[in-house]
Amino acid sequence: MNLEAMQVFSACSDDWKITPQGKYKSIDKLALGAVMEMMEIADRKEMLTDIIAMQNAALEVINNG
Repeated sequence: MNLEAMQVFSACSDDWKITPQGKYKSIDKLALGAVMEMMEIADRKEMLTDIIAMQNAALEVINNG
């Protein structure tokens, strides 16, 4: 992962989907796509892979911590 991935992840920090039980589920993909478009990300497939890895690591902490 790199600085650019961290910037995209950070920009989507308030775009999480939350379950009815109050657990975080995932980052809203529409918001993520919009952020990547605004930031002019060239390789969106690679960026999505990086963001999903960061999302999954964050979910372990925020839902179990």
